[in-house]
Amino acid sequence: MKISFVTTNKHKFEELKAVLAEFDIEVEQIKASYPEDKEDLMEQVALKGAKMVSTKLNKAIVLEDTGLFFEAYTGFPGAMPKFIFEKIGYDGIFRLLKDKNRNAYFKTVAAYCEPGSEPVLFEGMMKGKITEKVYDEQKEAMPYDRIFVPIGYDVTISDMEIETKNSFSQRAQAFKKLARYLLDKESE
Repeated sequence: MKISFVTTNKHKFEELKAVLAEFDIEVEQIKASYPEDKEDLMEQVALKGAKMVSTKLNKAIVLEDTGLFFEAYTGFPGAMPKFIFEKIGYDGIFRLLKDKNRNAYFKTVAAYCEPGSEPVLFEGMMKGKITEKVYDEQKEAMPYDRIFVPIGYDVTISDMEIETKNSFSQRAQAFKKLARYLLDKESE
């Protein structure tokens, strides 16, 4: 079985490829963008995007929307972690969390859609906390992976092997649910 993953993010693609390999599902990357109304809930962004891209490409696709939420600020940065990081960087994030609750969580919403069908959603969540300094700056990683320590671990995500991260991350949770759905659907 093969699935098309719509993303321009190579890190997300590599994670998904590794997760779905466990289920013998091959993944191709489609580097395409789609409108994302960040005022909508993540679920709505994923649903609308999946329906639009599946219809446009006339093929089954999966895409995902991931948000980061600081407990110190209701719904922030939410579905806009990339935008916030690009605007304020690590210094700004550390200033926002100075003397505040540093607990945070990632949430991923994956949407699978076949042409002419309604999208199906799969979610995952990973709790942890934001560090007080940046780790592994020399390593290629997504920005928040350098400052996020998951519950039950004493290292940042950037310091983990992809197999370790994929054993519990929010993205892996969502995509393992997708994999089981696709395998069940195939066996019907």
